[in-house]
Amino acid sequence: MEIERLRCVLVHYHIFKNAGTTVEEILAHSFFDRFERLDTEESDTVLPDRDLIRFVRDRVHLQAVSSHQIRYPLPEAPGILFFDLCFLRDPLDRLRSTYDYFREKPFPGLAASDLANNYGIGEFLERIVEGHPWLIQDAQVNILAGRSPDDPPAGPAELEIALRTMLATAFLGVVDCFRESLVAGAHFLRPIFPHFDLEQPAANVSGGMGGTLQSRIGAMESATKPDVWAEVLRLNALDRELVDRARAEVLRRYAIAQAHPSSAAI
Repeated sequence: MEIERLRCVLVHYHIFKNAGTTVEEILAHSFFDRFERLDTEESDTVLPDRDLIRFVRDRVHLQAVSSHQIRYPLPEAPGILFFDLCFLRDPLDRLRSTYDYFREKPFPGLAASDLANNYGIGEFLERIVEGHPWLIQDAQVNILAGRSPDDPPAGPAELEIALRTMLATAFLGVVDCFRESLVAGAHFLRPIFPHFDLEQPAANVSGGMGGTLQSRIGAMESATKPDVWAEVLRLNALDRELVDRARAEVLRRYAIAQAHPSSAAI
């Protein structure tokens, strides 16, 4: 009896404003017709694991898939071995990028978009904090902890889950060390996915993103009332810890990749 061949599939957890479009371009130029996106018109809907598994099973050629609408943990299915790819971003820089994005590409009726198009960055943050704090509270911790947008605010228990998920991510990235993330991720997955094209230019980059990470955040702070800024920091304290730890992990993996450039072992 012939043993069914195990399929290896790379799953990109596309978090909004975390360089996901650039990552998708890399996947498209690395896997060509073996890469597809899985997103529905109902952008707020979280797709269950069974939908992702069915999507992969129905496309026997598929080796990589990207979606905004899937959540951790990584699914399990007979005959398929899933590997995850996920980029995180400093949550304050992500807020700035979200603001700039909605000013360039408005979505009328969406609270964050309407506020971005009616106010400067400081008042935008003030009104988000006052009326819609859940939109900015530890969003990345929630995603890596496999939580729903309707769940209560994340706490230390959810951070621990998110940290475990982050450390176990096969291809981990952080936006402010993008190149290091790509080199490390491709290095460790090369035995399974040997043809990563890492030379794609940045895509879907919002305006106002010049300068260093520190200067962009400093400009936001200067434009924001001190009490509002303190609340923004509080709402993102767990996300900031998660990203700090992720950045250290990416740089650790990058150092290994640099020390062993020809290594084929995970």
